[in-house]
Amino acid sequence: MKKNILYSYPQMEEKLQELATTYSSAYFNYESLGTTYQNRHIYACYLGPRNANRQFVITASIHGREYINTTVLLEMLEHYLAHYETLYQKAWEDVCVCMIPMANPDGVAISMTTDAKRWKENGQGVDLNRNFPCGFGEATDRHRQNPGNHPGDQKETKILMDFINDLTYPLAVVHYHSRGNLIYYDYQVGGVLKAKICHLANIAHAVTGYRLVENTKDTRPAGGFGDWCVYEKKIPSITIETGFLKTPVPTWQRNGICSRNLFVLRDLLTGIL
Repeated sequence: MKKNILYSYPQMEEKLQELATTYSSAYFNYESLGTTYQNRHIYACYLGPRNANRQFVITASIHGREYINTTVLLEMLEHYLAHYETLYQKAWEDVCVCMIPMANPDGVAISMTTDAKRWKENGQGVDLNRNFPCGFGEATDRHRQNPGNHPGDQKETKILMDFINDLTYPLAVVHYHSRGNLIYYDYQVGGVLKAKICHLANIAHAVTGYRLVENTKDTRPAGGFGDWCVYEKKIPSITIETGFLKTPVPTWQRNGICSRNLFVLRDLLTGIL
């Protein structure tokens, strides 16, 4: 794919089919976790043995206008597949890397193909990252958002929750968002969970150079995916915000963002295994 192009939903499907044809099913598979209101699939990609005891999860594009991160994940996936047998297979022998490159394909399609370029919600007009059952509806700025009528009442939210709930041992969940070149990690937790989250954040900061956002308040009322992972599921989680200026992030930032984030997965797994 041309380096100045960002993946749309159809292009993502084509790329996943191409990768499945190119690489062995012994260490690469993908599947649909379910469909959206507009009948698009939410795909999960599996790098490594599907029956591994531990999982490492990376998600992107839960907000429609943040679709540049689908390209980041697909570029990342292609790189690690190309080098998996020679560099990573032995080191990650009991780990399955699970990527969800486009968690909100309806919203991405709206942002990419209509005049609503800044659309962040799903096809129903709901901000999926406010729809999780973790302080749902308690945010002071709820009037500016649409979190849905009830926690977890959106198809995409249910799909993501079911996916996480089915994991046997999630090592961490990394959420890609845009914008700001920032890393959010300072959840109001303590003990081992806090230490693991800080470790992830410091590694991601060292790789990307993105600023660590410290001294944030309890984010539980936001009803976000990351909040649910940390507060409800007790899974170490960080959010990486790529790009700057505006969202959608301008296409000319694509190559720099991809190169800056290419080795986040390698260094995070090296740091926690």
